[in-house]
Amino acid sequence: MKFKDQILTDDCPEFKIIFKKYFPSLYLFAVKLTKNEFLTKDIVQEVFIKTWKSSNNFENENALKAFLYLSTKNQCIDHLRKRKDYKPNVPVDEKLFEETYLDEVVREETFRLLDIVIEQLPPQRRKIVELTLKGMGNNEIAESLQISVNTVKTHKLRAYKTIREFMGSQFAVIILTELVNFF
Repeated sequence: MKFKDQILTDDCPEFKIIFKKYFPSLYLFAVKLTKNEFLTKDIVQEVFIKTWKSSNNFENENALKAFLYLSTKNQCIDHLRKRKDYKPNVPVDEKLFEETYLDEVVREETFRLLDIVIEQLPPQRRKIVELTLKGMGNNEIAESLQISVNTVKTHKLRAYKTIREFMGSQFAVIILTELVNFF
């Protein structure tokens, strides 16, 4: 595989960086399609192997990312067709995959970016955001970290401001996605 006109092999650092960067989001994307965690790991790993063995030349990271998501989706469809309980008279609903494909790609990519920005927060702020994402309220967080509730609120406000600045319009996507999933 070529990336930005440089040949990448599975032992080069760029390969490992790209694998670590995209495997988790591709895995989450694929497991929603296959509903099978064990096989999904194999499917996503196979996508990476085929991609790296290919002679494709990706001009930029967006082209590579799009290729990885599309290949993962296609591998999931192929897997569903090959299952023993697959009935030839009942086609895999590819329209269902197409409708959810872009939504899932955007959602997974948004959460990947959110993870990046949360990792860049100062330690105390990061811990408060992580506890909030786990469903803890301000009082619980304050008690857990042995700080005041007002300190929790201040850290949350500053963290959300940083996230909004980093994420831009993607921040709205997170909020809307979670609201839609809530109802």
